[in-house]
Amino acid sequence: MLNKAFHNYHQRIQNIQKSLKEKPFDAFMICNAENRQYLTGFSADDGQIDEISGILFITENSVLLATDSRYILQAKAETENISLLCFNKPLEKIIPEILKKFSIQSLGFESNRLPVGLFEKLQRAILDQDLMVRLIPVSSFVESFRDIKEESEIKAIQNALAIAETAFLKVVQEIKPLMTEKEVAWQLESEMRTSGADSIAFPVIVASGPNAALPHAIPTDRVIKENDPILFDWGARLAGYRSDTSRTIVLGKPENDFVQAFNALVDTQKIVMDEICAGKISKEITQKAHDYLTKKGYRDVKFAHGLGHGVGLATHESPTLSLLKETTLKEGSVVTVEPGIYVPDRWGIRLENMIVIKDNFAQTLNTLPVHYHF
Repeated sequence: MLNKAFHNYHQRIQNIQKSLKEKPFDAFMICNAENRQYLTGFSADDGQIDEISGILFITENSVLLATDSRYILQAKAETENISLLCFNKPLEKIIPEILKKFSIQSLGFESNRLPVGLFEKLQRAILDQDLMVRLIPVSSFVESFRDIKEESEIKAIQNALAIAETAFLKVVQEIKPLMTEKEVAWQLESEMRTSGADSIAFPVIVASGPNAALPHAIPTDRVIKENDPILFDWGARLAGYRSDTSRTIVLGKPENDFVQAFNALVDTQKIVMDEICAGKISKEITQKAHDYLTKKGYRDVKFAHGLGHGVGLATHESPTLSLLKETTLKEGSVVTVEPGIYVPDRWGIRLENMIVIKDNFAQTLNTLPVHYHF
C-alpha cells in the first residue's frame, strides 16, 4: 500500500478543479491508471487496454472514484477525502448514472485512453436515456500537471533508481560466458524484486552481440560469448514511480571500433548535459547530439529513436526529447538522455541516464559508472 502522506493528493485535485473553471466542460473523466494514481493514490493497474480498474470523475466541487468489487478495499485503503462507488454494472450503464447524479452537461474525457468500444456504448446510452450531455475529447490534461515533478516524486524516482542500480551491480559481477540473455534478464528482474521493487518498470532488455543492434530487443536463448558487448535497459517500479537506465558492457576485451563508438556516446552525453536546462527547446538539444555523432562518422548508425523522454508514474511520459518535438523544457521535469549507436549484425551501444531539469543546469540522478569491461 502507498503512504498516503507521501504525496499531496488534495493539492493536485485542487489544481485540476481550478483549471476546470477555464475549460469547455464541467467535469472530467479519468481512465488512465497513472493519472488516477497521481490524483488519488489509487494504484490499481489496468490489465490491458480494454480493461479499466477504476474511473475518476472530477467536477469543480466533487471527486468520485468508481471501481468494482475487485478493487474497492484497495481504494478505501489508498485514498482519502474522496467519494467511492463500488459498481456491479457495465461502465456504459454506470457512467450515465454518475452524469445524472452530478448534473453534468459536458464531460471531458481522455481521448488517448478511453476505448472506442466503450465510447460508442456510452454515446448510445446517453442518447437512449435522453441525457443532454456533450462528450468532449481532451488530450494531455492531467499529464500537463505531471510533467513537472514535485520533490516527493523526485524522491520516489530516486528510490526506484537506487533499487535498479543495486540490482545491476550485483548481476553484472555474476555474468559469465555461456549464460543466455534470458537467464541474465531473469537474474536482473529477480534481483530488483529481492532488493525491494514492487515490480519491474518495463520488460528488461538484455541483448548481446548482434542482438544489441535492435534498440528494443527481447531477451533470447542466445548464448553470451566471450568479448560480447551486452546492452542492458532496465528499471524498477516502487510505489508507482519508475526508473529507466541503459548500460552497455563488454564481457572481455572490446574491439577498437566499439571503444571509439562508446567514447563518442560518452562525449554526446556530456554535450547534452552541458546544454540542457529549463527554457531550452527539446528539438535543438536533440539536434546537437545528432550533429556531433554525424561529425564523428556515425551518421548511418546513430540512434533514430528519441534522445530521451519523461519518466515518472509511466516509463514514457512528457516531455519528449526528439527531432519531432519542439517542447520548451521546464524546471522540475525528470527525463532520460539515451543516445545510441547501432551497427547491424555486429553490436549496439546505448547509454541512458535519468536527469532532473533545473533552472541553469541538469542534475544526474544515476550513480552507476558508465564503463564496464570485464
